Parts: sequence; C-alpha cells; structure tokens
Amino acid sequence: MLEKYRGRLIATITFIFAISIWNFIYYYYNNYSFNLLLDASYTVIVALVVWWLASYYDKSKVLLRELKSSEEDYKKLSESTTYVFENLNQVVYQTDCQGVITLLNSQWERLTGFTVQETIGNSIFLFIYPEDLAIATEKATSYYQKKEKVLQEELRFRKKDGGFIWLQINTKINFNSNNETISTVGTLTDITEWKISEKELLQINEDLAIKSDKLSVIAQMSAAIAHEVRNPLTSINGFLQLLQEQKHLKDEYLEIIFSEMKRIELVLNEMLMLSKPQTILFDKIDLVLTLDHVLALISSEANMKSIELIKETGIEPVWVYGEENQLKQVFINILKNGIESMTTGGKIHIYLATNNEFVSIYFRDEGSGISPDTLRKIGQPFYTTKEKGTGLGLTICFKIIENHRGKIHITSQVKVGTTFEVILPCHLPAITENVS
Repeated sequence: MLEKYRGRLIATITFIFAISIWNFIYYYYNNYSFNLLLDASYTVIVALVVWWLASYYDKSKVLLRELKSSEEDYKKLSESTTYVFENLNQVVYQTDCQGVITLLNSQWERLTGFTVQETIGNSIFLFIYPEDLAIATEKATSYYQKKEKVLQEELRFRKKDGGFIWLQINTKINFNSNNETISTVGTLTDITEWKISEKELLQINEDLAIKSDKLSVIAQMSAAIAHEVRNPLTSINGFLQLLQEQKHLKDEYLEIIFSEMKRIELVLNEMLMLSKPQTILFDKIDLVLTLDHVLALISSEANMKSIELIKETGIEPVWVYGEENQLKQVFINILKNGIESMTTGGKIHIYLATNNEFVSIYFRDEGSGISPDTLRKIGQPFYTTKEKGTGLGLTICFKIIENHRGKIHITSQVKVGTTFEVILPCHLPAITENVS
C-alpha cells in the first residue's frame, strides 16, 4: 500500500520541511510582514504541483514495474513456445501466398537433411519429390480455385542425401477480406514407415489372393481332371483285357496304351505345376507349348459342356520372358470364364498375333457377352457376377500380366461373345530377376 504512494509521501514530507524552512527564513529571520492571502495561495499552488508530480512518479513506477513483469512473462512464454515449436515430432511451417516458406522448425532438418536456413525463402514445391510434383501442383491449384481452407494430402518429399520420405500434409489456407490467399500454415508428419507397412501388407494380401485363386481353380477342375484321367484308364484297362484274352501283343494296342499313359502323365504334371509353390523366376517361354499344356488340362471340362477349343497358333515357337506357371494361371482363368459363359456349347478360338515388340494372345468365345457397364468394372477387386465367385480371379490376372509388363484388353458384345487379348513383350532380356 505504502509502496504505491511512496513518491507522494516523500514529496509531501519534503514539501512541508521546505515550506517550514522558507517561512522561518522569510518571516522570522528577515522579519517580513505576514500576508495570509499571498502566502496561502503560493503554498497551495506549490503543494498541488508537488503532489501532481509525485503522483505521476508513483504511477510511472507502477507502470514500469508492470511492464517489467509483462516483459518477463512474455520472455517465458516465448521461450516456452520456442521450446515446444522446436521439439515437436512434426514439421511446422508457414508460407506466403506464393508458396515460399517463411517459417520452419528444426524437425524439417531431422527429416529431410535440409537446414532451416537454406530452406526458408524457397518454394515448398522445390522440395517435393519430382514424381509427385505434378500431383501436388494440381491439388494446390484445385484447392486455391475452390477457396477451400483445409488441405490434406500424402506426398513424397526429397531428402538431401537422395531418395525421398513420405509426409502427410495438413495445411490451413488463410484468405484476406477480398478472399485472396495471403498465407498458409500447416504441419508435415512422417508416414514413411506406415507407407512401407501398407505396401508390405498389400503384397501379402496379393500373394494370398493369388494362392487362393490358384486353389480355387484346382478345386473347380477336380471333377474334370478325374474324368480326364478315368477315360485313359478305361482305355488302358480295355486293351489289357484284350491282351489277356488274345494272349498276343499288337503294336497298335501298345501305342494306344502308351499314348493314354502319356495323357495321364501330362494331366497330372499340369496339376502339380499349378499346386506346387515355386520361386517366381522369369525365363524364356514358348507360348505355343504353354498353350498346348493349358488346353490339355482344360479340354476335358470343355468337352463335358460340348465346347470345342480351337487353337490357331501354328507350330513355330513364340518366345516371351515370363513365369510359365503364372501365365498358365491367367490362360486357364480366361478359358474357364469363356466356358462358363457358354451354357449351350460352342467354340472358343485361341490364336496369336506378333510384331517386332509384342505378342497378342486372343481368346474369343461365343458366350453370352458382357454389358458395357459390367465391362468397365471388370478387374476391380471383389467385383463378380457369379453367385459363388470371389471377384479376385481377373484382378489377379490383370496383376500378373502387369508384372510381366503387359496388358489385358477385353472387347465384348452381348449375346455374341467376348474376346480377351493378352499382350506380352516378345523380347525383354532385362526381366530375368526374381520378382516374388
């Protein structure tokens, strides 16, 4: 309390003492006559001036003390804010209306290797990975045009020592009263590990889907395989009975027996190839021979449904680089789809067309055809028109051919039929590595 009026108290005491000394000298020592009006007026005026000056001094002291306290509070707040700003696990940044970085915390250097000093003053687009730059520019332009205030995106950013890092962008776009962009503020969060885990999970799911589809194909073909093996066994059994009765070996009988045994061996070998887990190794493959094996495996199912498989490939080898077992899986899947679409029998034509760079394998059926709306959805995961289908068969086919650096084109006409065109590179020696 006294501290608040300290200046006025000291001034008042000093004033009283000074006036007392003055009166003593003026009236007692010099013997001047006493003038009440003049003396009282002078004393009151001086007292008021002293009081006002003292009051101003007290208020100034209080203001200075409060200012000093505020300055200390601000310093503490600034230090606390700086500490939090510099120790966040996220990059915090600010840009002007042109995308030039004006504020940045040190987490940026820990993630990218670029220092804060060399980064500030440059456009944020300069640090986006080149392959994502077009996407980033397009997204930013779209957000600015639509005047959207919040931008969220996942992009790759360059690292100073090479490579990239995945960052999730969360940005707020600031506009002035004229709805013009003035700045942006936001955070960048490292999601590289999450992206890698996501990619690995997708690969695992894809591998499981391929295995599941392969098992599904084998299960569906079991009845046809049994029929395919039973027929040669019946023939062999009949001729062995004839040999037993006639007790004489005829060459034509032996030829038929060995032919039927080879037929059984071929079917069983193809089944083993499909079911046996293998390392996916690209190698030189004769498509003509591969198609022969596939047709031998699936012809019994076609015969059971009165469907004729017509191969128009010639006998000359057509070479590609790929994984034979996966290509067989694709061809079987396409042929099975064609067989299932031909409920009243018919023909499926298989033929090749080649040029210097690519070979096209065509599968043309006479089935019910595919509507344009369904055709647009083919290849999408889990999309199926079959009652018990998984919707993964053709998705896996598309992925396998994509891994072989090829494409699948489908043309169809309702109630006329469907043509699948599988396009593969003819000569691609560079693809000889493991791609499991």
